[in-house]
Amino acid sequence: MRRNTWWSWVRPPLVPALIAIVLMIPHPARAQQGAAATDSIQTQTQTPATESQPSSNTVTAQAAHATYVGEAKCVECHEEIMTTFEHNPHHGAQVDRNEAGTVVQCESCHGPGSLHSEADGDESDPRFATIRVFKRMSPDAQASVCRSCHTMGEQFHWDQSSHARNDLSCQSCHSMHAAKSQGGKNLLSKARPTELCLSCHEDKRAEIARSAHMPLREGGMDCSSCHNPHGSAAPFMIRKASNNELCTTCHMDKRGPFLWEHPPVREDCVTCHMPHGSNNDKVLASKKPFLCQRCHIATRHPSTLYDRPDLVSNRLFNRSCTNCHSQIHGSNHPSGKTFLR
Repeated sequence: MRRNTWWSWVRPPLVPALIAIVLMIPHPARAQQGAAATDSIQTQTQTPATESQPSSNTVTAQAAHATYVGEAKCVECHEEIMTTFEHNPHHGAQVDRNEAGTVVQCESCHGPGSLHSEADGDESDPRFATIRVFKRMSPDAQASVCRSCHTMGEQFHWDQSSHARNDLSCQSCHSMHAAKSQGGKNLLSKARPTELCLSCHEDKRAEIARSAHMPLREGGMDCSSCHNPHGSAAPFMIRKASNNELCTTCHMDKRGPFLWEHPPVREDCVTCHMPHGSNNDKVLASKKPFLCQRCHIATRHPSTLYDRPDLVSNRLFNRSCTNCHSQIHGSNHPSGKTFLR
């Protein structure tokens, strides 16, 4: 009788595995030939740098040796820009610290311009590109220049804002030299903040076009009345810690406290309302009584028309819950438990 050894049951699966391992080991000669071929392809496809397009390393190295020359030197070529900049809120503003000095001028944002001015307008000269041009900078680099001064107040939460996380920069909304906002307020690139916000948030454009809406279209308020576009500690970059705290800054009669509280009112205003707009009365999320019936089942005194023919039923009219429960946001009446008074 033939004895079964460990090799008799290990060998069948082991042999194919050993063959696969041997085939995976690269041959030294083949590896050297592949590397040489790769280097050859890269050498052929690489575009040589021309003198008219200096490398970024060269520009960075030269910019480190530039010095500040003052705005009088900038006026020699950029007279038109300087004329409009004289009416800019930044012009002549005092700053605590900046390498260009304590007074805001061209080089406060664009960096030292000695080498740029020495190029005398010749774009092929590497020194011409040593000045900061915001259109060629990354969003983070653009924002870092502005954040060298604007670090507190409205801009305190910028680094954690949704706009910063989505690679927007200050220049996405602001225009330093060509502001279109009325009186140059906030140096916006659009006439109104709402118009600027809707250029990206198209879904909100449709909402404020509904029959019931906040007075955004009429100019009574702007998106920035409720939201801080530079970020906040609250969700959706609202200006208060919660929706209720934000809404009651205007709707103070709904603030309370009330003797009889309506739980969803105390929880969140947007439980029942759509703040940007709705096709229902009072920007409600649904028509009444169906809005209330999302929580309150339709037993006891339902609003359906099942007991009599439709034209005879006493539930055909006045089907809104608030026809009786008028104090739906809360009541201070001793008998106002059901918000009837």
